[in-house]
Amino acid sequence: MRWSELAGRRVLVLGAGREGRAVAARLAAEGEDVRAVDELDGEAAAQFRAELGERVPLLVAPGVDELRGADVAIASPGIPPHSALRRAVAELGIPETSETDLWLGDHAAETTAVTGSKGKSTTAALIHALSLAHGVDAQLGGNIGVPLLTLPAAERYVAELSSYQASSVTASPDVVALTALFPEHLDWHGDEEAYYAAKLNLAAHGARRVLYNAADPRLAATVARLLPDVDAEPVGRIPPAALEASPLLGRHNEANLAIALAAVEAAGTTLDEARVVEALAAFRPLQHRLEPIEDPSGLVFVDDSLSTSPYAAIAALEALEGREIVLVVGGQDRGVDYAPLAEHLAAHPVDAVIGLPDSGPRILAALSETGVLTVPVDGMEAAVRSARRLAAPGGTVLLSPAAPSYGRYRDYADRAADFRRAISATAD
Repeated sequence: MRWSELAGRRVLVLGAGREGRAVAARLAAEGEDVRAVDELDGEAAAQFRAELGERVPLLVAPGVDELRGADVAIASPGIPPHSALRRAVAELGIPETSETDLWLGDHAAETTAVTGSKGKSTTAALIHALSLAHGVDAQLGGNIGVPLLTLPAAERYVAELSSYQASSVTASPDVVALTALFPEHLDWHGDEEAYYAAKLNLAAHGARRVLYNAADPRLAATVARLLPDVDAEPVGRIPPAALEASPLLGRHNEANLAIALAAVEAAGTTLDEARVVEALAAFRPLQHRLEPIEDPSGLVFVDDSLSTSPYAAIAALEALEGREIVLVVGGQDRGVDYAPLAEHLAAHPVDAVIGLPDSGPRILAALSETGVLTVPVDGMEAAVRSARRLAAPGGTVLLSPAAPSYGRYRDYADRAADFRRAISATAD
């Protein structure tokens, strides 16, 4: 669906978060008949009212009758398909679309989109930086924190997309880059297969080029199974000069860099080695992704708060291989299987694992046969105090929670801020 098709229609925006606010603001500015709904009267709703005032009415937890009369609903990523709100919209027969699908309806030909269970933000940021270094007028947006609808006009757009966003598209971007695949967000999608299908839906509607990480066997097998008619291209080679210039840690980031370089070329840019090296030398890892925090004690604290699954924690441990590590895990308990993390730690033990609420005790229980010391705690400051006591001199304290932040924190950035506060509060 194209944005222009919304003209003159009564639009219902589902969700008061960042993306919903961007959609509602643009519709209001264009004089369209728009109202918004959300399931909770929380922080997002307060921000919606602060930004849009009386220009766009916001209803919280509306009844079915209050949804009637809309011609089209635009669903935000934070409102899952099984929610009462989206079920009510479906029962009323209101057609649904999304900001991402509306964006691609107008900009697919100029867009490179990145998705994956891990590495999508870093890969998208690399594509953007490398494109700029080669003189391409490029803009970066999407799940990385900038709604696509707010991007200024550009020659090329780089979009980082979540599974929620990818699930909604009916037009694929020009270039699709797939970074990794493992079970995630099963509470939103329902099951593992539905999650994989949502991710790969991004490439199922006429992408000109589809690139994927050749080092990920699960991704390769799923691409072959779910996209049998798509000529997807495995990517694995990195020019030695680029690899040497990269400031990123870990094998997963080597794969991210390889995909980023291939995606820039796929968009029509001829890579210049000197420009690649210069761009990578200036590139800084994104916040909360293996971000080091120096401490007067000589310990190195590492903020990997964006880690929301056992596979992400494993990637972090692999990136820091060879160091003496105290690992801090735990967060929202979504019933994820932590056997893969246990298997990794059994083969590659760390000095200790500290478990935060709410999922910490369950994660520690899963590690009981590994022989690794496990310590349950009741909060972040207690975790950091324990880590200082258990860490070897000059060792590393890694916050890679293997779980989402919600429940105890607003988001992963809020969790990271508490980690930094606890480090300061416990310093000698």
